[in-house]
Amino acid sequence: MHDVWRTVVEGVTGSMAYIADRNWNLVACNAEFEELFTGGQAPANIMRWMLLDEQARQQTLMNWSEYWAPAACPALRQAVAEHPADPELITLATDVRLDPVVGPIYLATEASHAVHPDGAVRPVRHPVKGPGWLMTSAANPLTQIDARVVILQFKPGSARPHQPSPLSTESSLWRAQASLRTAENP
Repeated sequence: MHDVWRTVVEGVTGSMAYIADRNWNLVACNAEFEELFTGGQAPANIMRWMLLDEQARQQTLMNWSEYWAPAACPALRQAVAEHPADPELITLATDVRLDPVVGPIYLATEASHAVHPDGAVRPVRHPVKGPGWLMTSAANPLTQIDARVVILQFKPGSARPHQPSPLSTESSLWRAQASLRTAENP
C-alpha cells in the first residue's frame, strides 16, 4: 500500500504533497514537500515537527503561536480522545503538554474543537522560496480511514491569499441548481 501512496504523492507536481497515518507519521511525500525542510529531509512525524521542533516554531511556520499551534493542538487532543489506548499518540500528547513553549497553548486550547485542515491558509517561510502562504487541501482516503492526504500549494508574498468559500447551501450556484431541480420535478 505504501508504494501506491508514494506513487500518488509523487504524481502531484507544482504543489507539496504528503500522506500521513493517524499518528501523523509520514507515509509518503513528494520532492516539493521535502524542500520545505532544511536539508531536504521531511520529518518522521509531521505533528511532532509542527509542535515541538524549534526550527519549525521559530523559522519555518511563521506566526506559529497564532496560526499553527492553536490549530494543531485541538487536532492532537481529538486524536487521543478517539484512540485513547494508542501509546504513540499518548506519548506525543504528553511531550506536547510538558513542553514549556507549546504546553501552555495545548492547555489554553482545551475547549477548542479540532478543525479539519482542508482549506486552511497559514504563513510559512520556505527555505528555498522565501516567505509566503500554504493553502491546504486535505482528505482521508476511503481505503485507509486513519490516514490523510495533504496537498499544500505555496503562494509567495506577505499578502494572505484569498481563501475560497466552502460549497454551501447559501451559494448562488447551489440555489440556482436547487431551483432547476424543483422546477423539473414539482
